[in-house]
Amino acid sequence: MPTPAPLSFERSPAVWPYLARAVLARRPSLLAAGETIPALEARLARAVPDAAHLDAYRELCGFEPDQRLPITYPHVLAGSLHLALLTGERFPLKVLGLVHLRSRIEARRAIGQLEAIELRCRVEGHRETDRGQELDLVTEARAGGQVAWSEISTLLARRPGSRPPRPPPGPVAPPGASAAEWTLGADLGRRYARVSGDYNPIHLSGVTARLFGFRRAIAHGMWTLARVAGELQPRVAGGGTVLEVAFKLPVLLHGRVTFREWPAGRGVGFALLDAAGERPHAVGTYGPA
Repeated sequence: MPTPAPLSFERSPAVWPYLARAVLARRPSLLAAGETIPALEARLARAVPDAAHLDAYRELCGFEPDQRLPITYPHVLAGSLHLALLTGERFPLKVLGLVHLRSRIEARRAIGQLEAIELRCRVEGHRETDRGQELDLVTEARAGGQVAWSEISTLLARRPGSRPPRPPPGPVAPPGASAAEWTLGADLGRRYARVSGDYNPIHLSGVTARLFGFRRAIAHGMWTLARVAGELQPRVAGGGTVLEVAFKLPVLLHGRVTFREWPAGRGVGFALLDAAGERPHAVGTYGPA
């Protein structure tokens, strides 16, 4: 069977119709035996950051103003494209309930803060694991016909009754890692939703989060990663860089977290831990490609 033509947009599509489709869709949470994710692709011909929106994102995520796009910002530009792809007729799973496990972002070169880019995202196939079915959402930002930035977001369709793996015993950060404490407000999920377009109910309020089994609203994983990148970016050399993260435990709002960083090769290792500095929320590295 030939691969269907990709979804194609000349300008960023409005997010609200896809959010409504995500909420109302009657789709399974897991693939049936013998089923897999078909090859799907979506493209946005031209995306140009809005200066005011970019300023609001930088302020919320802790990036200093400069002439470059923050390394996590193309993910936001591609948000409506992701929703269009994952709520399309041929994507077989329920979008709400997919768990973001990890991300790898590679900035092959800096993208100018108001530079026009083409965005493409795709998904195909899945992997069976003990916890459920994993799939990779791949996103590329192209400029001048070349890939300037790419991201692999690994998502999990969780098997009912499965639990996150227990973190290994012992400290996550090495001795001597510097530490800082961050206080996160109860409205953080709503504030990030306004700049990202990600209005997943688990992030908005305790009432909506409890519908999905959480005691309180939880922070967006991509806000967590952006906040870490904003903290570390001044200490990471320019040029090609790679930002990798594994998300461990959700961050409940409101709350306090402990941020730790340490030298790791030519880059920086980091961990976001609970207020006691013991249980990990996110662990990763940021450094030269």
